[in-house]
Amino acid sequence: MKKHKFLSGLVVLSLGITGSIGGWAATEAAEVKHTYSASEAFQKNIQGAGQWYYEKLSGTAYLDLAYDQKTKRWAAPGGYPWISATALHPDQNFDAVRKWVSPGKGTISISGSVKKESAAGDGVIASIKKDGVKLWSATIKNTTAVTPQKVTKIPVKVGTEISFIVNKAGNMNHDHVLWEPKVVYQGTAATTNSTTGAAVKSKTGITAKSKSLPYVSVLDYGAKPNDSKDDYAAFVAAIDAAKASGKYVHVPAGNYRLSNILTIDGVKVQGAGKFLTTLTSTNPKRGSIDLKGNGVQLSNLKHAYQTTVPRGDGSNEKNNITVRGAKNFKIQNVYVSKSSTAGIMVTYGASNGIIRGNTVDSTGADGIHMTGASQNITVENNIVRKAGDDTIAVVSYTDSDVNPVNQITIRKNHVGYGSKARGIAVVGGNDVNISNNSIQDTSMAGVYVAVEASYNTRNVNRVNVTNNLINHTGTAKPQNHPNVLVYASQGTIDNVVFTGNTIKNGAHRGIGVWGNGTIKNITFNKNTLINRVGKSTTFVNGNIKLNQNVGF
Repeated sequence: MKKHKFLSGLVVLSLGITGSIGGWAATEAAEVKHTYSASEAFQKNIQGAGQWYYEKLSGTAYLDLAYDQKTKRWAAPGGYPWISATALHPDQNFDAVRKWVSPGKGTISISGSVKKESAAGDGVIASIKKDGVKLWSATIKNTTAVTPQKVTKIPVKVGTEISFIVNKAGNMNHDHVLWEPKVVYQGTAATTNSTTGAAVKSKTGITAKSKSLPYVSVLDYGAKPNDSKDDYAAFVAAIDAAKASGKYVHVPAGNYRLSNILTIDGVKVQGAGKFLTTLTSTNPKRGSIDLKGNGVQLSNLKHAYQTTVPRGDGSNEKNNITVRGAKNFKIQNVYVSKSSTAGIMVTYGASNGIIRGNTVDSTGADGIHMTGASQNITVENNIVRKAGDDTIAVVSYTDSDVNPVNQITIRKNHVGYGSKARGIAVVGGNDVNISNNSIQDTSMAGVYVAVEASYNTRNVNRVNVTNNLINHTGTAKPQNHPNVLVYASQGTIDNVVFTGNTIKNGAHRGIGVWGNGTIKNITFNKNTLINRVGKSTTFVNGNIKLNQNVGF
């Protein structure tokens, strides 16, 4: 926990105090009683005015917010969480925290009710903590005011931190919370070193030399590799500092432990190499590295989980990496290992991204998964092995995605190697190009193009599958998938073209076009089918066009 040096908001009493107007110092402590009102003390650009601070919290990491002149709020760079004079709003991954710091030794009593601005949403958790220890907590679900209980006559000393915290509970939608706490302090008057009312921040250990570098090092913010301590707070602080300074974040060689979801918003984070720098998530249910904002990048490191849990609902919080609507993003030379769900998940309308040169190993769900109306993504030169589901998948859902996933390029990847479902799959989506990939040893089809009723996926249109090697796939029984399968149980598949592919060593069949949905134009040009077991083709639906193929 970060401790703040205190500043007094008390009126200087003549009893027992000597000093000067410009910068006075107390020689004797005086007994005082003073009420610290959060709304009355709210001042722009001054952390610590009236003993109040404005922060965000994840796990045990308290990090300062910055004042936003336009909104008149203290807020994180992305806008959430934020704190105004009368309200707080959490983020998806960070709590909103208004903090009061004791100016002296004595007791305090806390007042001020809590309520949501509207009854919409799934509620929040409001709590009061003293130096990280909970004094009171309640779940607030509507506009009925709740008054904190048993928060009177609390002993404090100089620097004791009282945190007023709002947590999102489920999700952050409609989590605007009205809360104007007051702290009545009775005790000794504080010693202060300034009449400005501005907070004195603790030293960061950042040297003049490090300030001149183009990057921010996580070591400067307290991260220590290869020990048993949590480095989460240091990483969050370094990312915030990099965003504020326009620099990137450097993570030197070593193993770092992260206790919660790490959000990287519009910043580049770079390790020393994917076999040199390791980020180990210690919470199997909340360990994703989330990429947001414009121009975010993650490169040259490994992300792994210390332990995993069952896939269950497949929540994104259990992925290795989750791209949450980022634009112009890049994931490069990253080794992701042993997630409970997906390795790399791209969703929430992410666009203009590159996923290149990564190794994805032993995931609980898909290796690389693109959904949520994402578009214009290139996936190239990656290795995906032992995926718990598909190795690389494009998926568009009818009931949740505004638009289908589109403009996806999947090329020069090596995938399969004991993966538990399909190789490269397009299950709803438009304008997908799959070329020059090596796909082998998957339980289901090597290449799978489908519209599925069981998952209510969207139609498929304009998919080109070119110059791929599809070797020994569809090994699982009783599914008996062919190496290549086009399938529709609802909706429409149209304009799917296979050109110049080598399809060999099928465990059960070569090529299939199945299902009772609408299958229109499926074209096979100059493909080679060899060493299959069973039938070369099972075409049961669709307008199939065959041109200069070998083996079928």
